[in-house]
Amino acid sequence: MRSESWLFIAQLALASGTLTSTCLPDAVAVDQRRNLTNIAGESFPVGVAVFTWASAGLTSAMIEILTEEVLGYNTRVEPTPLSSSVQGMYATLGCATWYNADDRGCDNRKVRIHMVMDSWWTTFPNVIAALTEKYQGEMPISGGGMGYKGGAGMYVPRNVLDTGAAEGAAMEYYKSYNASWHQPWKYFDNVTVLNTSAEFMPCAATTMSHNSTAYNYWRVTGDDAGVVITGNTYSSYCPDGYTWVAPSCRSNPLTCIMFITGGDGWDVSQGLQRSAVFNIPLMIGVANSWANYLALPPKYKALIYWWTPDNSFLELDPQPFVLPPQDKFAYSQGDVTTASEDVDIAKVISFDLDFMAPNLVKLLGQSLISMDEVNDMMRTWKANSSASRHEVACDWLKNNEKRWRSWIPDPTVCNRGSGLYSEATGHFTATRAAADSCRACSPGMYSTPLQDNVGNTYVCQPCSAGTQQLSAGVVECDACPSGTFKAAQSVDECAPCLSGYYQDELGALACKKCPEGTTTLLLGTKSGLGCGCDEGSIDVSGDLSTPALCQPCLEGLTCPTMSTLENLKAGSSPLGPTTVPQVEAGYYTTAADPLVTFKCVNTLDCPGGTPGTCGGALEGVPCGDCPQGTFYAGEAACEQCSAGAIIAWIVSLGLVLLGLIWAYHFLNSPVTAKASTLFSTTCAIGMMINLLQNLGIIGTMSVPWPVNLAGFFSFMEVFTFDIDGLAFACISGAQPVWRYVFTVCFFPVGILWLAFCGAVSRCIPRLQSWDPVKVRSTIGQFLQVGFSTMSSTALVPLVCYSHPSGQRSNFKNPNIICGSESHTVMVIFGSLLLVFGVCGFLALCAWLAYMCPTFSSTGRYGMVQSSRFLLGRFRLDVWWYGVPLLLRGARHWQLKRLALLSQTHCWR
Repeated sequence: MRSESWLFIAQLALASGTLTSTCLPDAVAVDQRRNLTNIAGESFPVGVAVFTWASAGLTSAMIEILTEEVLGYNTRVEPTPLSSSVQGMYATLGCATWYNADDRGCDNRKVRIHMVMDSWWTTFPNVIAALTEKYQGEMPISGGGMGYKGGAGMYVPRNVLDTGAAEGAAMEYYKSYNASWHQPWKYFDNVTVLNTSAEFMPCAATTMSHNSTAYNYWRVTGDDAGVVITGNTYSSYCPDGYTWVAPSCRSNPLTCIMFITGGDGWDVSQGLQRSAVFNIPLMIGVANSWANYLALPPKYKALIYWWTPDNSFLELDPQPFVLPPQDKFAYSQGDVTTASEDVDIAKVISFDLDFMAPNLVKLLGQSLISMDEVNDMMRTWKANSSASRHEVACDWLKNNEKRWRSWIPDPTVCNRGSGLYSEATGHFTATRAAADSCRACSPGMYSTPLQDNVGNTYVCQPCSAGTQQLSAGVVECDACPSGTFKAAQSVDECAPCLSGYYQDELGALACKKCPEGTTTLLLGTKSGLGCGCDEGSIDVSGDLSTPALCQPCLEGLTCPTMSTLENLKAGSSPLGPTTVPQVEAGYYTTAADPLVTFKCVNTLDCPGGTPGTCGGALEGVPCGDCPQGTFYAGEAACEQCSAGAIIAWIVSLGLVLLGLIWAYHFLNSPVTAKASTLFSTTCAIGMMINLLQNLGIIGTMSVPWPVNLAGFFSFMEVFTFDIDGLAFACISGAQPVWRYVFTVCFFPVGILWLAFCGAVSRCIPRLQSWDPVKVRSTIGQFLQVGFSTMSSTALVPLVCYSHPSGQRSNFKNPNIICGSESHTVMVIFGSLLLVFGVCGFLALCAWLAYMCPTFSSTGRYGMVQSSRFLLGRFRLDVWWYGVPLLLRGARHWQLKRLALLSQTHCWR
């Protein structure tokens, strides 16, 4: 609610920038004035924004002159004047478009306006609170009061006061207007001289029509005749549509006193209530234009709404209408009959001005003038409209030098938080003699008292070792936070601890080294608990609240820096993926004991990652078995057993048994001088089986075979009795021990089957009785064909490979730990097969070859016929060739051993 002087605005636009002429005789020369320098090193003049009202323009001009000519700073006046105190807040906040209510432009703030005078900003507490919360640390602050307070409300012109005083009436007091005891209307113009329709705004267009205004009036006064009630809506009753009449003169308007206000009804609510409560005969009207608001008070003797300081009605010399002191509680309830409070009018400065120019801030705090002095300057300026605001302010400064000289601070008397500074060198100084000003201490420094022969002041010192200061204008440095150190006095910040070091104390001069075998991942570690294990080891403490307990990682574990047992189990780390330990592909660890590593035969079976991870549906340690009801199909795949697979195995076993019966009948033909077709065929079949066994053994070697050959060799492993991939587990069970036992038992079962068939043939008369000699020969033929397979099968339990943990697993069945009970069972059965099946059969064959001539010469032809499987394929002069040829089984044994060694690199 401030008047706008368009003449003043025009003068302000012409006067923006640095003054080109001086006011004071000893003014600092223009070329010797300096700019402000902010903490970022940017240089610019002191920015000044000026409100549109005269008191602000004149008081600002005074400070501008003193800032330039006494303190020696360059100034710049913002060419766009401020029209409200809210705009002043946004301007000193650094908002780019502070004048735009829709977008103040505060996203990219740059403070270039540093002070405004005569601000009524305390009347906007909600705006102050919102800006303070949003822009903490950058909100403008008060630079001190103006020396006078602002008032607004009902005023009484001087001529009315003088007339009343001549008759002994104190017309400034509300009690003098009580129509029951006095006749106050006689000191004012009769309301009949007013042209209400031409000079006043219709009541419906003012705050008198507002529901809250009328309702509060009715609630406080109970005056039904003064309001119009429509349903639940209230409005003030204006008889002529332009003015409202108080109860005390409603019956006789000639006894009414006119109260002239402006805007949309400034102070109308107060006027309505006070007229009824204090029995004041008022007729209230709102001027219909700004021009009429200024023109009517000089034209009529009337009470007026005004505010101070202001130059609008200075010639009338109005005085405040004195009411009872304000009742704040009543005001909060809508009762506004008591007086309004005066407002603290202040200088508003940017948050960083004290850092850049502490002496200017001191000047602002100490420069106080009275309301009478401001009014005198406004009268002078109004009387001489051609003069500029600087000229009027200059005259006041010249006439009141003793007064303003007391405002100028000693440039070397520094406040707490600042220190002596040399503008010439641009550095802080330690003595008053080398200084010519004060500045807020820069970051990295603190303010400390200095007493010399002149008096007390402050100097800025660099922060000592172990301390730092990130803010400007402070009186002490902060201890280096944990995780940092500072070895010597300087303005530098505390440095973060390097990798491998930490600091858990404040104010440290150096960092502490992490324990042996540990380091830190990041700089600035704040605790010894932040020291983690070096690469290749892992923290097994399991408690983040205790120091790391590092243990070397075994083969098969990848342990980067800061590895922990918890991160290994979880497969993740709060420090990021580069610090996650994991099991390497081809290795396995259990979830219960994740640091004990096992080596897998196939990397597909053990993909690595987190402990307990197997490829596909594999299980066991280390991922060597399929679950019950499934069988291993290769490449970490477990397939479900089907009824077809079980039937196929039953049929296959039946065919094998039938094949042995067939062998009895067709492999025991009489010996002839020439090889028969059947004899040649059986020899070829035997050689082919031997070849296929060799290929199967070769296929077990860890050689990167071509894709086409890899499948071929895999199939050939069937002839070495490696039948797990053929769903053998579907009939033998998931336990590898029992699969091996069943495999070993195949050979004695075949022998027993042939013996059983011979016995049955002799017990059933209808059947042709089997010749025992042929049965023995058939058994020998069966064992001779399966000799290589028996050799490799007997070898299975004896081949183990080592794990990084020191344990050993059976190569064929990795889930069987060598030395365990299960492995012992396998060794027993394998040893029996080796002793009786392999070595026993080989010894038997050697004995038969040795004894055959004796059998023949002594007529023991049954023994010779029983040896047919060994002797029948060779000439009589080389009958013993069968024994060396049988030793191919030992060669197969060695080949199988080499194949296993190629994969395990270990022979046990």
